[in-house]
Amino acid sequence: MKRYICLIGVALAVTSGCRKAEHLVYSDIARVQLKDTATVSKTFIYADAAVTTDTVFIEVNTIGGITDHDRPVKLVQITEYEETYVRDPVTNQITDTLITERPFKAEPGVHYKDLGDPSLAPMMVVKAHDVKAMVPVILLRDASLKDNSHRLRLQLAANEEFGIGEVKATEVTIVFSDRLERFYSWRVDSYLAPAFGTFGRYSTGKHQFMVDVLNEAIDEKWYQAALNAGALANYANLLKQALNTFNNDPDNIASGKAPLRESDDPSSSAVTFP
Repeated sequence: MKRYICLIGVALAVTSGCRKAEHLVYSDIARVQLKDTATVSKTFIYADAAVTTDTVFIEVNTIGGITDHDRPVKLVQITEYEETYVRDPVTNQITDTLITERPFKAEPGVHYKDLGDPSLAPMMVVKAHDVKAMVPVILLRDASLKDNSHRLRLQLAANEEFGIGEVKATEVTIVFSDRLERFYSWRVDSYLAPAFGTFGRYSTGKHQFMVDVLNEAIDEKWYQAALNAGALANYANLLKQALNTFNNDPDNIASGKAPLRESDDPSSSAVTFP
């Protein structure tokens, strides 16, 4: 029996040693990583014309304890690329991969305040005795945002205070414009986005119709308020009824506005609600 107890003791010691070794991977230096890497959408469309800036806060978390001084966090813009596969017309096998830069890359000083601007330095820090921070990214309302959504891909970079933590938690993209944009709860056309289950596939035509019918800014704040009030189903029914009325209006039919479509392209799909 004593022999078995000894063996169990050794096993526990080994296991404990292994666990400690795993934690030592991130105990060598202080490190930083993002809390969330999901794409952030932002739009100026609901703001008064006098509003020229908006701020997106990016939450960063640290590993390795706290300090008695503020620690700067470094974010840099990186380029996004798209991959296009070339396939053999007979076998459908991939024969080549074309890599191109993604269009509408945000420009510092035009679409957002340069991350190295001295005025941002006091805010680009993890405060003393803290383990996380909300780092601001200031977006600028350039006229080009009315025509196209621009993209700002950000990446954490090592500096004198921090190394990099989990590699998969170092980058995030902000998509912003001065026109309708998806909001977080409708960020994709799948049940990963809760608004999809209520309102179906996203389109700017559908989004604009919702704004026109409800006479409200249809964004994340609105969605969360409707969710908390238990009003989403009521809104969905109201919108379906309004769409049916719109599509059966003789004037809308005669003018070609009905059926309501997902975009200005007359060949685009008709708008529907689940």
